[in-house]
Amino acid sequence: MKKKIVIMLCMTLVILLSFSVFGIVTTSGASSISYTFSGTHKADKGFAEGTITLTADSGTYRLYWADNSAGLDGFDPIATLTVSSGSASFAMPAYTAIPAKATKILAFKGSSAPSSLKASGAAASYTIPASKALAKSDSDLLYSFASYSDIHMEADGVQPYSGYSPKYPYDEQHLTAAFNTAAARGVDFIVTTGDHVNNQRNDNNGGNNNLYAYEWNRYLKLLAASNYVNPIYEAIGNHELWNYETDSNKTPKDWKPGSDYFVQVTGLDSTAASYNSGKAYYEITEPVTGDHFLFMALEGGFYTDANNEFTDAQLTWLENKLKAYQNDGKNTFVLEHANFYKWGSGDQINNPIYDIPLKDGNTATQKFKKIIQTYKDAVFITGHTHFMFKLQLNYSDNNGTSAVMIHNSSVGGVRDIKNGTTRVNDSSLENTEGYIVEVYDDATIFYGTNLYYNKIMPACSYIIAQSTSAISQPTEPPTEPPTEAPTEAPTEPASLPPLPTNPPKPTQPPTEAPTEAPTEAPTEPEEILWGDVDGDEDVTILDATAIQRHLASIITLDEAAQQRGMVTGGDELTILDATAIQRKLAGIIRTFVVEGPAETGIEIIDVVPVGADVEIEEASADLNSLRTQAKNALDKYWLLASYDQYQALKKAYKQNADYDTLSAAYTAFNAAVTAFYPGDNIDVYFRNDAGWSSVNAYVYNNDSDKLSNWPGKSCTKVSGNVWKVTVPTGKYSYIIFNNGSSQTIDLALGAGKNLGYYTDGQVNGKYKGRPYKYQ
Repeated sequence: MKKKIVIMLCMTLVILLSFSVFGIVTTSGASSISYTFSGTHKADKGFAEGTITLTADSGTYRLYWADNSAGLDGFDPIATLTVSSGSASFAMPAYTAIPAKATKILAFKGSSAPSSLKASGAAASYTIPASKALAKSDSDLLYSFASYSDIHMEADGVQPYSGYSPKYPYDEQHLTAAFNTAAARGVDFIVTTGDHVNNQRNDNNGGNNNLYAYEWNRYLKLLAASNYVNPIYEAIGNHELWNYETDSNKTPKDWKPGSDYFVQVTGLDSTAASYNSGKAYYEITEPVTGDHFLFMALEGGFYTDANNEFTDAQLTWLENKLKAYQNDGKNTFVLEHANFYKWGSGDQINNPIYDIPLKDGNTATQKFKKIIQTYKDAVFITGHTHFMFKLQLNYSDNNGTSAVMIHNSSVGGVRDIKNGTTRVNDSSLENTEGYIVEVYDDATIFYGTNLYYNKIMPACSYIIAQSTSAISQPTEPPTEPPTEAPTEAPTEPASLPPLPTNPPKPTQPPTEAPTEAPTEAPTEPEEILWGDVDGDEDVTILDATAIQRHLASIITLDEAAQQRGMVTGGDELTILDATAIQRKLAGIIRTFVVEGPAETGIEIIDVVPVGADVEIEEASADLNSLRTQAKNALDKYWLLASYDQYQALKKAYKQNADYDTLSAAYTAFNAAVTAFYPGDNIDVYFRNDAGWSSVNAYVYNNDSDKLSNWPGKSCTKVSGNVWKVTVPTGKYSYIIFNNGSSQTIDLALGAGKNLGYYTDGQVNGKYKGRPYKYQ
């Protein structure tokens, strides 16, 4: 009896010693897994830093995060271990995350990936202690987003200069994969940290003109064509700026037009106030929690190491926002492109080779760094380096002296370091990386992801202890008033087609006719022509457009016009009034609400009672008609692809929404077209500094796709030495101003409002053209 007690005590001591050294040890047959947690967060939930040890027979094993039944879907192995002397170990890096749903680690034996990750087939398993597992479910997730950077769209199919070799040969495949991954993961939105385009120089005709607009068009077309249907919000990087040219002094040249163009193509948060402000930095409020997302702009020019990259106005805006949000119980994320020199994530001291980060010699950099050191509860997300996640330059709080900084890799093409000194641009098809981010009430997890294969990389996924909560009512994104009023009203675009007929839902026809006619005639309506907003004594589509322009702050309707437009019976003019006018013109309704029976206030539908089956057929045909119009609008207005309203219409279309949902999205997009789109045709301005007596514009994509033969379309003199030409929006990529003999170099043709060019010296006998915003 005493021997049994001694044996049991010894076994207990062995188990206790094992727990104190390794954590919980789980065995499966002759194999076992142990986990020693370490680091400053070794006792905290969700932090994975530590050493995982597999004890097993000789062979190759793959370790996976798992729940109680199987390996987690969409994850690469934690590690592949080769056991040769009884055991093998893997060290999880600092700040890495235990996935939100993980409860176990499973080991599978074999030289190739297992066909099944079911726990029943594992060679060994490990149960994560309750004190370490996050133990989250789908219902615990507040929201998710994707974080991408350095897309670097190139002008595929264009040979910028003799001998040019694309730096990012798989740019389109990579961006398409990134959008597909975001869609497959079901993220609520995408954020980016700059360099969406490459800003290639086109030296075919001499002189460093760029392909900026062409590349932006490729980005927008791929977004429009993708399966991704939720919002996307971009920060501006150095390659966005329209000054990519050789300059040994690295001085900024006309970066503002590039910033203005960025505002136009991205639409920022798709509000008229934000758009018209002309500021490339802005704010988004996440609607479920009220979390804050601040998008910065690298304003100082292409060379990040030689300029003051941020204006005082932007840094003041950033600091005021962070100060206001400090301790408000919400998460704050700051999106900014460039990393710091040997400080923070992306360019830590063990990476000696990257040569264009933000450097302390610049005053703006010093101010920016001080802000990061002051407001430590924010999370700063940067990109710029392209460095592979596996290099572990992805997370830093500078030993607790600053806010957490997260480093984004690249969508366009990742870089590696070899021999400590060589920067390698690895542009293979499979290498494109970004984060899938999950936000919970007590933690945020940045899952490093191979976007081509849609696989999460466990050793490159990080956890940040943050606190937020859902709010009772979703918030609208804030709008900031413009710093100054726009100088010109936007060009009026072509209206979207009116909505098609929408029959009522099927009902059974009445079985009996009314027994008697009404005893009193209805009250005569007020003597007013409802819907005649513009006062021309007729109700047309122009009246609906006038309401949309008024709501977008493009025009201001007087009180009487607003009163005539309130056809839905409300107390103020809304987009529903514009929709009602469109519906009446399309024959969907006979009268407006304000003209209907006073006791009901309902719209009268002009439909003769018919059988239910026939009504169902008509309703189906009507929805199909609306879907066709929505598809046509999505195809036509792809230049607005990054605008919220475009994505919302695409979502309703792709997800086969019902008539009311699709109609609402279509109407909202119509308002966006009115507020933001430059029109089916765009006026392009040219400042004739050369003093030509006449000016022509040769507009083209290539020799076989051009607006007209050389010397092109005649320009019209506007005033002084400014001329203009009207061209189709978004159809052509290049323009050459000329007088039949002298000419500019080939200029990238954008699609922004008030786009102008001026000449800036000559090269090889041709005038260099530079963009500006015509006032």
